[in-house]
Amino acid sequence: GLVDRDMYPDEQWTVFEREDTKVLNGHTSLNVEQVGPEKTALTKKLPVRLPSGKIGIAGISFDITDYKRTEERARETEAASLAKSQFLAAMSHEIRTPLNGILGMAQSLASDPDLTGTQREKVEIVLDSGRTLVALVDDVLDLSKIEAGKLEIHPVACDLRHAASRVTRLFEPKAHEKGVKLLLQISDPLTSALSFDPVRVRQCLSNLVSNAVKFTAMGEVHVAIATQEEDGAWRVTIRVSDTGIGISEEALSRLFSEFSQADASTTRRFGGSGLGLAISRRIARMMGGDVTAESVQGKGSVFTLTFRAEAASAPVASLDAGEAPSPGKTISGLRILLADDNRVNREVVKVFLAPHGALITEAENGREVLDALERAAFDLVLLDIHMPVMDGTEALKTLRAGEAPYRNIPVIALTADAMSGDRERFLKMGANGYVSKPIDQANLLSAIVRLQVPREAPPAARPDDPLDACLAALKVDPMAEDTGNPALAALRDEWLQAARAQFDALARDLAEGRIMSPGALYRAAHDCHGQGALFGYPLAGTIAGDLCLILRACSGTLTPEAAKIAARYIRVLTHCLNHRITGLGGPAGNTLRMKLAA
Repeated sequence: GLVDRDMYPDEQWTVFEREDTKVLNGHTSLNVEQVGPEKTALTKKLPVRLPSGKIGIAGISFDITDYKRTEERARETEAASLAKSQFLAAMSHEIRTPLNGILGMAQSLASDPDLTGTQREKVEIVLDSGRTLVALVDDVLDLSKIEAGKLEIHPVACDLRHAASRVTRLFEPKAHEKGVKLLLQISDPLTSALSFDPVRVRQCLSNLVSNAVKFTAMGEVHVAIATQEEDGAWRVTIRVSDTGIGISEEALSRLFSEFSQADASTTRRFGGSGLGLAISRRIARMMGGDVTAESVQGKGSVFTLTFRAEAASAPVASLDAGEAPSPGKTISGLRILLADDNRVNREVVKVFLAPHGALITEAENGREVLDALERAAFDLVLLDIHMPVMDGTEALKTLRAGEAPYRNIPVIALTADAMSGDRERFLKMGANGYVSKPIDQANLLSAIVRLQVPREAPPAARPDDPLDACLAALKVDPMAEDTGNPALAALRDEWLQAARAQFDALARDLAEGRIMSPGALYRAAHDCHGQGALFGYPLAGTIAGDLCLILRACSGTLTPEAAKIAARYIRVLTHCLNHRITGLGGPAGNTLRMKLAA
């Protein structure tokens, strides 16, 4: 004889009463009802006519308690995942911001010609430690993105041969230092016309090659790449074998777990977070492949990366982020508007760009950026994303949506954000480039150069210049440039490309009177002095060394006479590099040095 009002709390029986009233008025009710403190039901009620002629209610209830509990757990999991992603993004930003100052100033110090050997070694330790921390932050972010299902694979037409060569060249200095041979074998020419995600493939391969070099004390590391047709696409197989310490059978079983290494002593002896292999395997599986391992303790290991790639009609020619600027493209005289609310971050960018002759104007927020663009002309904007008053995102949207003549000015986003999709998000907003913090000097310069229109080459020398006859008579030694090593030859070509661009810029700056101190000249000459001998250009290296001696005698500022002398030396160096004058240049080489010194 009890009714709902007698059995349920007010908030429940009022719902029951409302739904019953709706049914008695001829409607259907479908409602989720809390039936008791721990049970939930989905109840459907229909109006029925009773034999007496009155309207009654027929209903059926489904117990959905377990479903609602699962739904609640899913909401909690999603909320936790979102909170975790937000936390990691915030921590990444907060860690990268001070690291930008540390690594930026360390990179600047490393290029200082006045450092002693001990000081330079300490700076290199700071750089190595900072880069290790950045790599660890990146690994944690990647693992988080994979777990959240937010890491995406973006296949594009690429040259796998080129990508693999760049990875192996990256680790050649470390292997050479240990006396370990690092070999690359590519058995299939199809590798130049495949569609895959080059960033993720390089990431996986870098992890494998890095481990192989790290754990090999003698012998060799061999990287072999092959492709095989599979269901209308191609299966790429990359085997990285080494003659290192090997891994026990017991350790192999947990090798691909997060934060796992062969044993605790491995971490103490070799370092590392134990995330690289776990991340590589997950990425490989997202690309339709896997990472597997075979090993014999004390004899070495073989790690195999496989992934699926589509055939591409032609590879896309692109400049990697770290590649040197191409000849004829410099930033000398470029009017750059730099916006960042953090003074240290602005100082880092200025330290990177000022030696190259860039003209930098500073702003601390998006509003100042728009005001500065209204007042003066600029060639490029370097825009931080997180700023007070008006952030970079809003400034970029306002800039692109406006009708001002500068609305299409190139913009490079500088940000400590590094979560999945950040780059694509900024580019979609209208940015032309993206450089993440901590900023790498080479990455920043390359990003700027890619947005520039090639500049004109320095003006030709006067016909009656007495150096002309010597330059025309220089002999090329065909054997001097033959390294017998394809990797070393590739590094030589990259150095030539960067050195030409650097000397072109310096020649232009000297001609226009923009160089007031010998620092930038000395750094360029000092680099050419060392690299010239290494890559088969001893004449250029010797002449650059002569210029270093002259610049050392300059105290503080560059006098007009010293600038004139430096311009002659740089003209000769540019000629030697442009015409690939290998060897010592024959008798004309000695005459040339004497005429320069006269």
